[in-house]
Amino acid sequence: MKTRNRGIVALALFAFMAFGLVHTSYAEPNAEPEITETLKGINQSFKRFDVQVIDWPDELQKQLGQIKESAFLAFPKNKPSGKLPLLIALHGAGGKAMSLQKQLARSAQVKGLALAEAAGKDLILLEPNSSGSWDPDTLDVMLDYVLETYEEIDPNRIYVMGHSMGGAGTWSWIHQSADRFAAAAPCGFSSGGSKEGIEKLTTLPIWGMVGGDDGNNVIAIQKMTDNLRAVGNLNVRHTAFPGAKHSQGNAAVFSSVELVEWMLSFSLPE
Repeated sequence: MKTRNRGIVALALFAFMAFGLVHTSYAEPNAEPEITETLKGINQSFKRFDVQVIDWPDELQKQLGQIKESAFLAFPKNKPSGKLPLLIALHGAGGKAMSLQKQLARSAQVKGLALAEAAGKDLILLEPNSSGSWDPDTLDVMLDYVLETYEEIDPNRIYVMGHSMGGAGTWSWIHQSADRFAAAAPCGFSSGGSKEGIEKLTTLPIWGMVGGDDGNNVIAIQKMTDNLRAVGNLNVRHTAFPGAKHSQGNAAVFSSVELVEWMLSFSLPE
């Protein structure tokens, strides 16, 4: 795996080589200057997290479908000892054709990186990027690799969230692999009202959020949470942000420190 954060190259190289899963070549310091400058600015402004841009290894990339070759990772600046929870944030459709530099800048403003920094909890934030709709099969392949590579991740404390296309991706992923997650937040999407396969989600804590003025998504998220409660899920929350349209709902979701705190209160049994 390649990283553009030069300050952590030695540490990353040691960790990756230990597992035999990594390319040992790194981007030159002058490569992709817009990304380098954006990343530098984020790490100068963030007080709680260090952010990296990583590239998936070539052999893994062949198995990742429409997942882009680069992803964003954030670690606490004052990294504690022991295992850390992993929060995975899936972006919406706006990121599909967006340049990596713009995705990175946007994440630091209104997506996963912004939420991790605002929450300030001891966790690892992973934000993959995709040029198409999220596919649970390729997301599972990605997560397998991440867990093999980063031994500091607590496999019993993995969380996933997303808004819009990211919400739909979260919903699809937990339907396929509910047992991998300690909690989930599928937000701001229109396909959550279906009851198909919902019996698989009776024990997974789920918080559905949506802008209160976000069209059909409002009803869909309400139905989703109602259906989950109806099949016996005791850990379901629902929030509609008053007056918020789609983009405002996204901003509200990715600034909800309460959501992060709630998710982190759950873990899978040992």
